[in-house]
Amino acid sequence: MSGRRFEGRTALVTGGSRGIGRAICVQLAREGAWVAVNYAENAGAAAETLDLMAAEGGQGAVFRADVASWEATSAMFDAIEAARGPVDLLVANAGAASFQDDANMTLDLWRRILSVNIDGAFHCVWRAKEAMQARKDGRIVCISSIQGLAPSRIRRDRLIAYGTSKSAVIGFSRNCAVAFGPEIRVNCVAPGLIDTDMTGDMSDEMRARIVGETPAARTGTPEDVAELTCFLLSDAASFITGQTCVTSGGLVTLP
Repeated sequence: MSGRRFEGRTALVTGGSRGIGRAICVQLAREGAWVAVNYAENAGAAAETLDLMAAEGGQGAVFRADVASWEATSAMFDAIEAARGPVDLLVANAGAASFQDDANMTLDLWRRILSVNIDGAFHCVWRAKEAMQARKDGRIVCISSIQGLAPSRIRRDRLIAYGTSKSAVIGFSRNCAVAFGPEIRVNCVAPGLIDTDMTGDMSDEMRARIVGETPAARTGTPEDVAELTCFLLSDAASFITGQTCVTSGGLVTLP
């Protein structure tokens, strides 16, 4: 921990009501940022995130928006800017997943997963970048997944849409880093199996198989992802941009 390294910064975390997003919100708030907690449906969970931030001495507010909608995303930014000013730190974390096999993957489901995961990242980055460029300072982290780097050998045909969308998030982040530098740094975090609501319905057998293939011999925690994300948002990562940083306990590695 590096003290209150985000003092005076305004942060937005999409999908901040639970899991990885919640952990990132709490850590940013703990370290001095004013945090906009985005949620799509679960207002109660978003309020719980705000309470956890307050317990750490942090401040912020909740903002409802479906990031798959440009209009809703833009209105959310308008509200944040009216309350606190431009967003300094953006974490595009909101995501959708389905574990349907290819035989049951419908066009509507495919479109929903891609619209939340990649269109949602695009909407947030595009809405944030102008003010960041004007200030010549901005830090963005997009949350992807190891499924965007290597298709699952265990779930096989059940993550086609999710894995495709997360590959797109990686490519989007890399291209934005080149396009927006040096004013804005853009990086990507690719978590492995993390204990969240999204993975809560996984069978014990499947979880054991994945842990058995993981050199760290455990699943990850939302706090593991939050630590890496906050590092990438910090001044300590000032020479890091356009990178995909994996936190998977060694399950997937990069060259």
